[in-house]
Amino acid sequence: MCQVFPFTFQFCATIKYLNLLIGYLKALKCELKSLKEPEPQYEFFVEWKVRRIPEPPKEPKATYNQRIQEWVLSSIGVEGTTRDVFGYIEDSDAATIEDLKEHFQCTVDETQDHVDQLYSLGLIDHIGKAYFVRDSVSSSIVKRLIPRITENLRSIAKAESRSRSDSGYYQKMRGRSFSDVGSAIAACKEIARLGRAPIARAIGVHSFNSETIEVEGPVSNYGYSPQHLVIISESGEKVIVGNKNSKGADVQAHSIIVKGDKNE
Repeated sequence: MCQVFPFTFQFCATIKYLNLLIGYLKALKCELKSLKEPEPQYEFFVEWKVRRIPEPPKEPKATYNQRIQEWVLSSIGVEGTTRDVFGYIEDSDAATIEDLKEHFQCTVDETQDHVDQLYSLGLIDHIGKAYFVRDSVSSSIVKRLIPRITENLRSIAKAESRSRSDSGYYQKMRGRSFSDVGSAIAACKEIARLGRAPIARAIGVHSFNSETIEVEGPVSNYGYSPQHLVIISESGEKVIVGNKNSKGADVQAHSIIVKGDKNE
């Protein structure tokens, strides 16, 4: 019996070292993969920097306005020489790249970088070669900076969504989608006017047990008091589809997709 314990200890130690070795090899594999596959370098047209910095205290009041101005500019990444360039343009009626270059003893490229940053933030505007401050900093942020950042983020989200759609993430469906029965009825009438039989697919909540359900089939009838569609389900039953919170309907629809019998 005494000889079993050393063997058991050796076995457990071996398992422990094997697990450590496996973990090391996995980490090494990830490291080698990262070396083989460097991150792509993207060319960017404009870069915004927005920080969340604690607001400065109101005391002492004598320097509060100045500290607030510095805090606002730091919050949107305007610091150092770029901040000085903004102050110079703000104090002048207008300033050219040459004026700024001579005043700050910078190269043309360095001066242009400072001006481009201020322009991309919407803090300055220009007419020809002359740069000037059109609005207060707060107005510039609201009127120009926020819309620019929002639009950029929206375009990024659209591109990501489109990529998932193209890769088969979504199942594309024919027809037009509506969030209310009234619009769906109008679409059904238009399809019928063209000599086609309207088909509807309703997704919503069962009126009696609040379960999420889906029904699809030909539209046999519709009405307005209250607005509703009558869909013939696959089992041949007539299902009344109404709007959200519609009383008396079988399905309170959140979304209705209408198409013609020939996929118009």
